[in-house]
Amino acid sequence: MRTLVLATIALGLASCGLQDTLRGSSEIIARTEHLSLHRDTLTDIVAGGRKIRPNRALVEELAFRWVDMALLAERLADGDSLLDSATVVRAMWTDAEQWLVDAYHEKLAGDLVRVDSATVDSAYADGAHRLIQHILVRATPDMSLLARAAARRRAEGVRARLTAGSSWDEENALNEDLVARRAGGSVGVIEAGQRVAQFDHAAFQLAPGELSEVVETPYGYHVIRRPALDEVRVTYTAEIEDILTARMDSTVLRQISDRWNVRVKADAAALAREAASAPLRAYQAPASLGSYRGGTFTTADFLLWLQAMSGEVFRTIPGARDDQLVDLIQSLIRNEALIREAREAGMTLDADSLTSLKSRLRTEIDQVRSVTGLDSAMEGFAEPEERRAAGVAAINDYFRRVVGRTTAVVSVPPFLAQVLRETMDWELSQAAIDATLERIVRLGEEQLEPSGVPPILPPGETADDSIADPDDAS
Repeated sequence: MRTLVLATIALGLASCGLQDTLRGSSEIIARTEHLSLHRDTLTDIVAGGRKIRPNRALVEELAFRWVDMALLAERLADGDSLLDSATVVRAMWTDAEQWLVDAYHEKLAGDLVRVDSATVDSAYADGAHRLIQHILVRATPDMSLLARAAARRRAEGVRARLTAGSSWDEENALNEDLVARRAGGSVGVIEAGQRVAQFDHAAFQLAPGELSEVVETPYGYHVIRRPALDEVRVTYTAEIEDILTARMDSTVLRQISDRWNVRVKADAAALAREAASAPLRAYQAPASLGSYRGGTFTTADFLLWLQAMSGEVFRTIPGARDDQLVDLIQSLIRNEALIREAREAGMTLDADSLTSLKSRLRTEIDQVRSVTGLDSAMEGFAEPEERRAAGVAAINDYFRRVVGRTTAVVSVPPFLAQVLRETMDWELSQAAIDATLERIVRLGEEQLEPSGVPPILPPGETADDSIADPDDAS
C-alpha cells in the first residue's frame, strides 16, 4: 500500500488552500471539525521515538498525517464507508482514467484494424507472419559427441514417425521445449529474423503443412512444422489481430499528438528534474512543461502522475537523460489529451471496472482501519461523538507506536486523503509546529541522534523510510 508523503500533502494544499485560522495558536497544532491535536500530544509522540532527532520536516509530516487520519476517523464515526461512486472514482482517479485511456485507445486502434477471413487468408498466404510449431530434443554444446548423436537420432525418430502417420499431438508429448509443448508445439506467429539463424532459415522455407528435416541449433535438434491454416485459424487470427493492432498504436498516438497539438517545452526536462527534487515548491508554484489544445501540462500535473507510478520511477527522474524525460512528459500530455477526447466521445467507467475500483479502495481503507486500531476502538460505541473520541485516541496511540517502531506504517490512500482535505474542514498551525519542535528539542536534544528524514519524501517511499533509523540503513 503506497504511503502518504509530503508531496501528496502538498497537492492537497495547492488545490484547496491551507486554512490558517490557527496561525496565532501555539497550543493546537491541527484541528478537524470535531478533533484536535494538542502540542503536548505531538511532543509526547515524537519524544517517544528511539534515536530520532526531530526536525521541522518530521514534525510537519506527522501533523499532516494526523490530519488525514483524523479526517478519515470523522467520516467513519459518522458511518460513511467512503465507497460511494463519486468518492471511489476520485480516490482511484489514476486507475479510473487509465481505464478510459486504455478502452478508448483500443477503440481507436480497433477502428483502424479490420481482421476478417480474407485478411487472415491473405496474411497466411503471404508468409511474412508464420505460425510455426516445433518439437525439440535438447542437446547442449557441453554434451559429449555420443550424447549429441543420441539426441539427433531421437529427433530423427520423431520425424520418421510423423512422416509415417503418427499424430503431431502424440509426438509433441516428447517435446523438450516445455513452453511450446504446452502450446501444442507452437512458438507463436513469427517474422523472419526473430529466431536463431538455423531455425529461422528452415521455418521460412516451409510450405503450409510441410515438415522440415532435423535442424540443429545451439539448443539442440528440432523438427519444425508449418501447419495448414485450417488447423490453426483461430489462434492465427488472434495473433495477426494483435500484430496489426500493435502496428496501429504508433499511428493512433501520432494522430492524437497531431489532433491535440501536443507540445513539450524546450526546458521541460530540467523543470521536471527540479520538480522531482523539490515537490512542495513545484506544487505551490507550478511551471509549464508543455501543452495541448485547450490545456497546459505543469510540474504539478507531472508530479501527480508520478505519484501513481512506482517509487522507483520517481527515483530515476534526477538521473534520466533529457530525451527520456521528454518522451515521458510527451506521453503524459498525450494521456491527458486522450482522456479529454475519451470523455468528449462519451466514454464512461463501466460497472465492472467501478466494482473493481471500489473493492480495491475498500481493501486499502480496511488496512488503515485495522493497523491504526480504528476498528476496534470505535466498536461498541453507538454515538458519533463517542466514536470520534475513541478514534482520535486510537490515532494518537498509533503514531506513538509508529515513532516507537512497534507497528506497521500505513497511510490514508493519497488521493482519498486529497478528497477528504478538499471536502472537509481542517486547520493546521505553522506556529504550533515551530513551538512543538522547540519544545521537543529542549526536552532532550543531547540524547537524540540524526534520523535522516528528508524534508520531502518522494512518492512510493515506504513509510518505514520516512522515520528511519540510520543504524539500520545499508
